[in-house]
Amino acid sequence: MASIIAKLQYGLSVAFVGIATVFVGLVILIGLIKLLEMVMGALTKKQTAAAPAPATPAPVVEAPAEEETAEDEGELIAVIAAAVAAAMEAAGESDASGFVVRSIRRVNNAPAWNRAGREEQIYSRM
Repeated sequence: MASIIAKLQYGLSVAFVGIATVFVGLVILIGLIKLLEMVMGALTKKQTAAAPAPATPAPVVEAPAEEETAEDEGELIAVIAAAVAAAMEAAGESDASGFVVRSIRRVNNAPAWNRAGREEQIYSRM
């Protein structure tokens, strides 16, 4: 009977030491988080105080819409051509220099179910 009581006391003392260790660790973590919060708060206050006042925005000059769309389409064609050429090169096709984009057609008139199915197919492969 005395050995059972001794084992019980030993088990309780081990449990108490374990619980005390966990709580001391938690108190240390809370202290470190509060310290970090104070340091970061002081740094952001210094940065906002030292930041210059924002300059007044320049007046907006409207350009003709036709030139912008033509320029945007040219950039879009260049980006698409570069992406296709890079994909062809990555696939192992060595002669990507003869590749030419002849036309680009936007497809915005697809029904919602069509777009949803296309997105589902694309995201399922990622």
